[in-house]
Amino acid sequence: MAKKSSTPTFVLELPLVVTKGNERIILARLEAGRRLYNATLHEALKRLSIMRSSVEWQSARDLPKGKDRNEAFKAVNEHFGFSEYALHDFVKPVRINAGWKDRLSAQEAQKIASRVFKAVSEYAFGARGKPRFKGINRPLHSLEGKQ
Repeated sequence: MAKKSSTPTFVLELPLVVTKGNERIILARLEAGRRLYNATLHEALKRLSIMRSSVEWQSARDLPKGKDRNEAFKAVNEHFGFSEYALHDFVKPVRINAGWKDRLSAQEAQKIASRVFKAVSEYAFGARGKPRFKGINRPLHSLEGKQ
């Protein structure tokens, strides 16, 4: 692992001045992102629940720790579509069918799916608590793309 750079850095936050029309566009994009996040989170939690209740997962859990157990879990994850790229495939038709093609790019939708998968996988491994859905009063504050 590479050592972090010791170069001093800082963050400068400036207020954004926008017109009413631009504000409406930004809020619509953030709302579309929130709804896509919630739909993807629901799907990921559903897949995790179905996977955990399967006989294959329970038999993999009972194996002794090691390479065989890891391979068994990997096969179960693949069988039930519990992977980051499976969620990328999930968000593609959701974004299009919901009419958000003009509000969310494919890269933004994939980053939302990646964010959801990271949260759910940390929950699955016991590193964090159960991820929460984004409510109307606690929306997304930013969107991230891959480029």
